[in-house]
Amino acid sequence: MKHQKIKNRTIILKSIPCLIFIFCCAVIQAQTLKVGSRIQKTQNMYWENGLSAQYSFENFKPNQFFVGFDFVSSRLGSGFNSNAIKQDNYLLSASWHFNKNKPYHFVTRLNAGYFYSDLEEDMFKEIPNTAFLFSPEVGFAYDFKKLPISLNVGTGYYIIAEKDGYSPGTLQPLYFHLDIYYTFFKP
Repeated sequence: MKHQKIKNRTIILKSIPCLIFIFCCAVIQAQTLKVGSRIQKTQNMYWENGLSAQYSFENFKPNQFFVGFDFVSSRLGSGFNSNAIKQDNYLLSASWHFNKNKPYHFVTRLNAGYFYSDLEEDMFKEIPNTAFLFSPEVGFAYDFKKLPISLNVGTGYYIIAEKDGYSPGTLQPLYFHLDIYYTFFKP
């Protein structure tokens, strides 16, 4: 079990430079880049906060199809200066914004990513603390016309594929979020 945890962490650490390179290449080609903060509440569990980035491409459904990356963590929410379990979510996403010519949008989104829960004590080493994530989301976004600010509210559901007892106990399926974005490279 411990070897598997080390292997998972190694895979994540090795993939970070590739993700940064892909992100930088995408920013160069992006028509719209939105960067901001994400506030997330898991049903009956923790508040998690973090960073979010979404961008659309000039040559493929501009301002309608977005790809992005989110990092949310209870370390920046309920886990800050408390005994709450520290957990991190790393998500890659693809979203579709309906009504692209209006300031308000109905949004659908698919996320895939990785969940890690830092249980901190050796006595908990046999308890599962990692999971792969997949979640559909629906939401509503509003782009202010005279400000480079966007708001996005939504709800999602993590599809947990592991059998009972093999997924982290703090990974609950239903969550709600608010994203506040600053828009760069707006056409």
